[in-house]
Amino acid sequence: MKKSKILSLVLTMVMVCTLFISTQQNVQAADGQECVDGSYLTNDDSSEMTVGSMSRGIYLKSGSSNIVRAGTGKIGAGGNTVGQKTVSKITVNVTVERLLNGKWAYYTSWMETNYNSAYVSTSKTLSVPTGYYYRVCCTHYANSDVSDSFTNGIYI
Repeated sequence: MKKSKILSLVLTMVMVCTLFISTQQNVQAADGQECVDGSYLTNDDSSEMTVGSMSRGIYLKSGSSNIVRAGTGKIGAGGNTVGQKTVSKITVNVTVERLLNGKWAYYTSWMETNYNSAYVSTSKTLSVPTGYYYRVCCTHYANSDVSDSFTNGIYI
């Protein structure tokens, strides 16, 4: 094969892969629920997701994100991080996102840190505009180990 044909074939494959990946952002589940960036859009009252330790992590055991409908125009949001043992610094960074124009957009965030501990947790009740889906994403830190978790979207 000529170099130009090989290059053309490779570029075509890259374009097809890029197109495939970009169209997979929003998908329909078998039960009809839409999924945006890994979060199903639900009418549930709450959602929680827990992740286990990283494959090479020695300090981080698990972490979770949670969101709950807490009344008209209110959500409870938070997360926690659990260490394998007492660590010098353990943190959970909580980000609340709102679905706007088919994409998750930043709404608010905060973090909580404990020192010389194996656990940290935080939660808040927030007033939010109604008529949107919301989800919680957390980043979990235990010393140098890092992992992420996120909930499904719930409609408020």
